Amino acid sequence: MAKKDAASKRLIRLKTTADYLARLPQFEPRPIPFADLGEYDVSLEEYDVQVQREQGIDVQEQRKQRIDEVLSNFMAPYVHDATKLKPFLKDAKRAIAGYVGARETEYDRRRAKKLLSSIPLEKTKRKLEEIAQWPELSNYLKRVHRDALGFGHLGPAERHLAEATLSEQPQLSSPKQVKQELRRRANLDRNYSDFAPDQIAWRLSQLETVVSLADERVTFGPDAQRDQIAQDFTDQLASAWHSATEELPTCSRPTPRLKKPSPFARLLETINQKLLNERHRSPNNFLEYGAKAIKRLPSAKPRRSRRRAL
Repeated sequence: MAKKDAASKRLIRLKTTADYLARLPQFEPRPIPFADLGEYDVSLEEYDVQVQREQGIDVQEQRKQRIDEVLSNFMAPYVHDATKLKPFLKDAKRAIAGYVGARETEYDRRRAKKLLSSIPLEKTKRKLEEIAQWPELSNYLKRVHRDALGFGHLGPAERHLAEATLSEQPQLSSPKQVKQELRRRANLDRNYSDFAPDQIAWRLSQLETVVSLADERVTFGPDAQRDQIAQDFTDQLASAWHSATEELPTCSRPTPRLKKPSPFARLLETINQKLLNERHRSPNNFLEYGAKAIKRLPSAKPRRSRRRAL
């Protein structure tokens, strides 16, 4: 019956609306470094060895040389001005690094959610409330703190003496000693009240609300986030292509009639299959995002629809 009453007093938190979650800050365990290739290398040096091994792009020199080789060989037929190849390589590597960095952040968000979801705050809070509502047990904890942990201000020798005489319950011989002992106990009681079960339970209830919201927000809209990461990546590559080739890229959506992809579509496929770690790859070689990226180019003009004459 007591359990039923306790459960009935417990507040049921309503499900947080998507609009409210969207207004909360998002968890960013690592800033997306890679503002340029130089920062890319420096930032990765700050990560521990395990994180570096998990990166989709190897930071070693031979790996960077492979990226340059693959992209240079692919772009050779399309870049007619040799001076524009090096800027393209730099822009492409920046886009790849940014994409990988953002995807790694996504994995950390899932890890954070797993950790937040595993904290037994509600259970701990209920146990502390149960102790606080039991006067004898609550007062016993206070006495233990006062008698066993109340010698933190003493030196090692004095503490040893106090602990040795603790069980003897020495008699206080003067009013001054009685006053000092009462003052010591009052100070200890005030210190204890800062972390007494009822106070910790109250603070845990506040922390529980924060953790619960963070648990919902930390992976809020994972599909939308993944789409945005991929779209930013292809947007940067489309802009780099346009600057290097001086031609607008094309990237038709996959259809049964599409037998030969466009050069830009094949660039996306090459990067996806040869330069990205398997877990970072797009299942359709970023074609859907590539098609949108072309329309988003500043110099891309919308096509006029032709109306069939009646």
